[in-house]
Amino acid sequence: MPGSVIESLFWGFVASLPLIVGALFALFFTVSRSVVATIMAFGSGVLVAALSFSLVEEAFKLTNDVFPVIIGFVFGGISYTTANYLLNRKSSGKTKGNNKPEGEGLTLLIGSVMDNIPENIVLGISFVTGGTVSIVLIAAIFISNFPEGLASSHAMRSSGKRRRYVIIVWIIAVIIGTTSAGLGYSFLYRSSPAIIGTTTSFAAGAILAMLAESMIPAAFAQGGSKIGLATVIGFAAAFTLGTLR
Repeated sequence: MPGSVIESLFWGFVASLPLIVGALFALFFTVSRSVVATIMAFGSGVLVAALSFSLVEEAFKLTNDVFPVIIGFVFGGISYTTANYLLNRKSSGKTKGNNKPEGEGLTLLIGSVMDNIPENIVLGISFVTGGTVSIVLIAAIFISNFPEGLASSHAMRSSGKRRRYVIIVWIIAVIIGTTSAGLGYSFLYRSSPAIIGTTTSFAAGAILAMLAESMIPAAFAQGGSKIGLATVIGFAAAFTLGTLR
């Protein structure tokens, strides 16, 4: 078990690292809104493929029962939607006018943390179910985390947040994600398939709600109709990667 915990923590760190890399890129380089939108859309397509094939489908194969999969999926969506609603209520009271880059940035940050926790827990679970990390899943998380960190940090920086503040919150996010992978293995390595499947589908529900409420709308607002093609390309890239396993 100790070796697997260490491996889980390592891969959780690897998967979470692009969050802060994307943040640093947004803070120290000038990136146009159009480029940010395109990268966000590509990451959205990757996440759609990941939640469909690496999370929901795998959860059903593990449980062979649709009920725990749907329960986890719906609860994951409700959890993100509730957090997003509360955050929007808080930010709307502090922001004047219609321009709310800070609220948008914090929403994406919350979404990143909320889906990164169960994603990394699933990475830890992969050591339980298969004895090794899922390369497809870690690649999907790795690819999608960069645009999440980039877009959120770009919005927070545009709202006047200091670089130090942005860097610190993303370091915390990386620590949370890394720890989640170790916890996923430590607490679930003796759990039933139903619990593991529910946890896995929870990740998928949180990701889908985040995409629908935050990431895709923000990408469309900044990039227009061209983000549709970028999303399709992201999905195709992740699907192709999945066929190579």
